[in-house]
Amino acid sequence: MEEERLRELFAIIDRTILVRRITLGSFCILAIAVLVSSGISPLNPLFSVPFLWLLLTVPFEHLVHRQRTLRSIQNVHAAFFVVEVLFVGYLVHRLGGVEWIGVMFYLFTVMYANFFLPRAAGYLVTGLAAGSFALVAFLEYLGLIPHFQLFSHQGPPYRNLPYVVATVLVGGIGIYGILAFTVRAFADLFQQKNEELARRKAALERLSLKLLSAREKERRRIARRIHDEMGQALAAARWALAAGKVEEADRLLAELGEGLRDLARELRPPLLDELGLGAALAKFLEDFSASTGIAVTKELPSGRYPPEVEIALFRVVQEALENVRRHARAKRVTVTIKERGRTLIGWIADDGVGFDRRRATEGLGLSGMREWISLVGGKLEVRSAPGRGTRIEFEVPLSPRVTDEELP
Repeated sequence: MEEERLRELFAIIDRTILVRRITLGSFCILAIAVLVSSGISPLNPLFSVPFLWLLLTVPFEHLVHRQRTLRSIQNVHAAFFVVEVLFVGYLVHRLGGVEWIGVMFYLFTVMYANFFLPRAAGYLVTGLAAGSFALVAFLEYLGLIPHFQLFSHQGPPYRNLPYVVATVLVGGIGIYGILAFTVRAFADLFQQKNEELARRKAALERLSLKLLSAREKERRRIARRIHDEMGQALAAARWALAAGKVEEADRLLAELGEGLRDLARELRPPLLDELGLGAALAKFLEDFSASTGIAVTKELPSGRYPPEVEIALFRVVQEALENVRRHARAKRVTVTIKERGRTLIGWIADDGVGFDRRRATEGLGLSGMREWISLVGGKLEVRSAPGRGTRIEFEVPLSPRVTDEELP
């Protein structure tokens, strides 16, 4: 689940980096137009700083894709936003401080920071941006740093053509146009996310209907078994007792008790609670091999795990082997579950007939397995091809390990 979230986040970051590059590239083009049309010196950082800012996205993208946790990605983002504030602060200083429209240049840094970072970190970057602008303004006011005048003109600025052209291009057209493009890109991201959530909701609703149907089917099976097998055994025992055949009645009642125990084990294997996942699966696999004649090779864990993880993995193996019994026509099955770091990984593989994953619709069995794994924060993949068997792989993150003393 964590890896899936990271993949989604990387996709969003790649999209926003592209948006950054388009906006910064557009600003650089506008800056060139201003330099050409307004008579401003080519040595002015109006172009060089945004160009360096654009180049900064290259190492930023590289660093982001090297991260493997959400926190580390946020840290890289935070560092990038701080560098952005420094770039913009210097740009504002060289473009006339409070005299021109430099206060607008922090807009995109603030937007991105509050989009990607946690609330407190987003507010902190916002405060740094505001503080940077205020610092430049008051240091110039106090004469502690020099003031650079972007436009050399006499009279009111609205009568100065270079000032008007630069303000319209960079402010009115540039910033507002780039702002509209950025907001639209964010809106598209949210729309894609909402559409994905809608698809997942619809899939969950379909799965819920399937699970309700399966539950009712299972109830009918259990009711039929109780009525047909156990009801008949009780009736036969009564007749035997009425006829004075005590030994026959005792045999029938013993068979009835064994049938009840089998039914209880199907509903909830007691070994799962008493000895854990490995022992419960070992017994289940032994019974499966004995009843089907399919050879089973197993590698199972010996430790105890959170109850929700144990029951989820047991049900996944149970459902996978039920599919093998019904459909695979397999001669051998391999069941492997082992720890890798703080993760349980495993697979169930058979040498049966397989199926075409591209054409086959996912039935209730596979949907149920995915649901069990997703409930404990894991992921499940199915690999199969006609004539090449089926392999179900899963991965489940582990919380701190359960000790025997902590078990109820």
